[in-house]
Amino acid sequence: MKINHVKGMDISVLSLGTVQLGLNYGINNTDGKPSREVAFQVLDAAMAGGITALDTAAGYGDSEEVIGSWLAERNVKPFVMTKARSLDHSSFEALRKSVFDNVESSKKRMGLDQIPLLMLHRCEDYLEDKENMKRIFAELKDRGDILYSGISAYAHHDYGEIADSGFDATQIPANVFDWRQVESGGINRLRDAEMMVFIRSVYLQGLVFQSPEKMDPRMEFARKTIENYYAICKEFGLSPAILALSYALSLPGATSLVLGSETAQQVTQNVELLEQTVELTAEQMALLQKTFRETEDRILNPALWFNAYK
Repeated sequence: MKINHVKGMDISVLSLGTVQLGLNYGINNTDGKPSREVAFQVLDAAMAGGITALDTAAGYGDSEEVIGSWLAERNVKPFVMTKARSLDHSSFEALRKSVFDNVESSKKRMGLDQIPLLMLHRCEDYLEDKENMKRIFAELKDRGDILYSGISAYAHHDYGEIADSGFDATQIPANVFDWRQVESGGINRLRDAEMMVFIRSVYLQGLVFQSPEKMDPRMEFARKTIENYYAICKEFGLSPAILALSYALSLPGATSLVLGSETAQQVTQNVELLEQTVELTAEQMALLQKTFRETEDRILNPALWFNAYK
């Protein structure tokens, strides 16, 4: 497994997303949330495959509890990133208390003395009160409650504001269909700020695997996009998964790709797929950009799909 050295940390180029361990999640997830035994197998497979980073959040069902139980039984120290939510902006003291309460609750659920990376789950929580949020996170770092600070964002956010925040990391969606932040220069701004950049939604919740012949009829609005994607896969001689991963890894400044799995076998498959990725040429990237730069928001935003999770 390739390791990226960022801000004094060794981060595997593949991170395990654990929302699937705490919620029913994803267009291709037909079995629901895995059992505790299967979840432990997923986490074990990640460590065995060289994955050093785990992505979770207080809002991912009981994902933090699952990780905490697993950590209590294993002699491992992965780089765990989690996210704070439901923050109170009514006053500075209320905001500070709600952030600190999030930290204490996450530490307790996972059995950690220090959270390696705490992110804001909503970029809006940073944008609403930038200076006070910086002050609170600085205090958390000084106290040793967290090691690094971060902001989770969506493609519609201004990545320039995130790059200028002074925070250590960000998590963003990026996939072959969404070129907004490439064309706006946002991706380059994050790289130039030397932030850890964790990329999620590389498979766009499994949409890249929805072959035109077997597409769920409720996703008919995405048929033409998928047909174009499969045609380019054939032209490049790459499978849908490998092209999706290769694209994300070809973006400037990517630290790690966050991929979720419901089974240990899926983890192993993702590790093996990663070894088959290629660096896309400028010509290949240009063709992808030309083909998908106008992809409609209904396709890019899973919250607008028929199975949007609550």
